[in-house]
Amino acid sequence: MRVQIRIVNSLAIAIGSSLFVLGVIYYFISKAPVTFFANSLALVLFSTVILLNRIGKFQIAAVWLVLLQSVWAVYYDMLLGPGVLFITACMSMISLTYLTIENHVRQILAVIMLSAAIVVMEWHFVKGQPPLLALSPSVQLSLRWINLAWHIGITLLCIYHYKKSYNSLLEQLRHKTDELEKANNSRKLFLQETSHEIRNPLNAIFGIVQLMRMDLHNGRTPQNIGNLVEHLYVASFNVKDIINNVLELSRIEAGQLDTVRIAEVKTHTFLNNIVRIYDLLAHNKSVTIRLEIGPRMLPQIRTDEVKLSQILNNLMTNAIKFTANGTAILVKCDVTEKDWFISVTDQGGGIPPEKQKVIFEPFVAVKTSFIEGTGLGLHITQHFAQLLGGIVQVSCVENVSSTFTVTFPIPEGVTIPEPEEPAPMAPRFAGSTVLVVEDDRMNQVILRNFLLAQGIKVLAAENGNDGLTLAREQHPHLIILDSHMPKMNGREMLQHLKKDPELQHIPVIIASGDAFTESADRFRQEGASDYVVKPIEFTALGHVLEKHLQHV
Repeated sequence: MRVQIRIVNSLAIAIGSSLFVLGVIYYFISKAPVTFFANSLALVLFSTVILLNRIGKFQIAAVWLVLLQSVWAVYYDMLLGPGVLFITACMSMISLTYLTIENHVRQILAVIMLSAAIVVMEWHFVKGQPPLLALSPSVQLSLRWINLAWHIGITLLCIYHYKKSYNSLLEQLRHKTDELEKANNSRKLFLQETSHEIRNPLNAIFGIVQLMRMDLHNGRTPQNIGNLVEHLYVASFNVKDIINNVLELSRIEAGQLDTVRIAEVKTHTFLNNIVRIYDLLAHNKSVTIRLEIGPRMLPQIRTDEVKLSQILNNLMTNAIKFTANGTAILVKCDVTEKDWFISVTDQGGGIPPEKQKVIFEPFVAVKTSFIEGTGLGLHITQHFAQLLGGIVQVSCVENVSSTFTVTFPIPEGVTIPEPEEPAPMAPRFAGSTVLVVEDDRMNQVILRNFLLAQGIKVLAAENGNDGLTLAREQHPHLIILDSHMPKMNGREMLQHLKKDPELQHIPVIIASGDAFTESADRFRQEGASDYVVKPIEFTALGHVLEKHLQHV
């Protein structure tokens, strides 16, 4: 439409101004005032075409231009005679109507007006009627050459606009072709990646079901049914997650933006529930999920709980999928001066800087040790974050970790609570010695810092063998024991401790990501004094320390 407006305006200016100049020339050649005044009127009338375009009457302006051209051609044909060749002006305008007028009916109307003008001028020529303005043959010849030059100029102007419009359309076509080719290649890649990614969990489901079916047909109870059911759950969860992302992307591309439903969400309850859901998936990779909620974090947030859950679901799924086995994932929630945020940090080796730029684009398969998949989850995460008024960003420590942070503005009028001063631990903790047996370095450092802050001497070991050796050498007052470790796990070390007369009196606190009551009861039956669930909440751990170190 803008191209057509420019063409119509330029023609109106060209024809109107050239008619005015011709009127001056005609006046000096013919000495007839009517030519000057008529062409001055033409300049004014052709200027109204620009005015119509300015007020948005684009198609009317184009038709009005054609009508003025037709009337003025007939007028000058009658005034100066057919020999001046004004008929050519109408002929050149016929082709131009299809460039300037989109409406089919108006195109036909414009062609009819120009054709009618041509018929009138041809009739004038056939009848041989003399012109209204008597001119000498030499003057008529001069005007004929002037008009020929003018008609050639107008025709060249039309050709220029045709060429320019053609080049513009050709460039748009090339751009669209490139976009379609890129989209087609991306979708092919997306289908290949989705097929590959969904096939792995489906193979697991199909294989496990076949094993269970064989046992049932042979009259046997399926072996390790608990583990098989856990693997089935994880595989089916992954399939569900892939399908949900594909469906969400289809809705986004179709322009079906979800309605945001804002409500009060309890921060601690919401985040603890999310972590609890993904504990089982993480447990299968011996991955620990640790939750840290800042002391100044808002106790309640106003947001769409469903969409915020989808954001964290994608971030948590990626973190578990790509983090290294036996490591930890940190989920952190806190406030800054004007924003609140949730971040998820994995230990998957990071993302190269050049690939961080495209990580949120759809259908982008970034092949590194960290990313290998459909590339849908992060694109959907970004979409929902923007829908909730926030942003999602990624930062990496090279060859170590990646942190995805979703930041949202704090609404006006909401006061950020001041952190409460932690209550000082009882002085009786001073002089106590606690042995921490934990294979995860991050968890080990966190526990060490917490215990040191309470005045406790800390011993540390990374497996059951080293922990047992330290316990026999140092005789600590309390042992915090991880349940899953290499070489000797927590259960085996607990059994050795309870069989040793010199160590069996030491309270043993089991730290595990397994939140099931049955697991806690089993450890207590085997001699554990207490049981805490990872990620460890320091308030709960403080109560456990008070309970078992009060007589030290």
